[in-house]
Order: sequence, then structure tokens, then C-alpha cells
Amino acid sequence: MSRLLISLFLAAPLIPVSTTGMAQSQFDGRWSVHAIPEKGGCRRAHYYKVVVEDGVARNAASRRTSDKVTGGLEPSGRVRASLQRREGLIDVTGNLAGQSGSGHWTIAGRIDCSGRWTASKWG
Repeated sequence: MSRLLISLFLAAPLIPVSTTGMAQSQFDGRWSVHAIPEKGGCRRAHYYKVVVEDGVARNAASRRTSDKVTGGLEPSGRVRASLQRREGLIDVTGNLAGQSGSGHWTIAGRIDCSGRWTASKWG
């Protein structure tokens, strides 16, 4: 369960929708993401660090992901992404604006749960 939540916020929500990453540079910097479960089998809240560079996000601790991700961060700040893993499908929606963001997430598969997320830019 913890690995699913880690993938949710380190790979899915901020990957760009298009290849025009420069248009998203307003979101460049370091982000702290707080994932809060509200329903289902996920019990603990988690904090994650994400770095956005030229509109493209990555895990602050790693530059790689082997998961299938569709959607991502739009130039307007809208977040719409899905991440397919062996354990299930993770959907993330929300918005970034200025120095903060928020939205919802859902995990369907081996574990079913959902919740909300908040993000704040700190660098």
C-alpha cells in the first residue's frame, strides 16, 4: 500500500501532458506533497518531495520510473494523471496555482482507497 502511494505522488501527478514543458515553467521548483487517505484500505498519510524542472516533474530522490503514466500537468496547472502498476490503477486530479495545489486521488486494484492531496512549493 505504501508503495502505491509513493508512486502516486512521485510519478503521476506532475508529469507533463505535452512536450511543451517550457510553458509550465511557472511550476518549476521543489514541491512538498501531502497525501491524506479518506476512504478504503489506505490508513496513513504520507509526505513526498517532488522536483519540477522545465515543467517536467520527478521524484526528488530518483530520476527513474518504469510505470505507465498517462496525462499529467497541463500548462494551466490542472493535474490529470493515471498510473498503471501491477497492484492497480491510480488516478490523480487537481490543480496547482502559484505556490500551492490540491486535489484527489483514487487507487483501484489489489487495494481500493481514495483521498485528497495538498502541495506547497518550497524552492
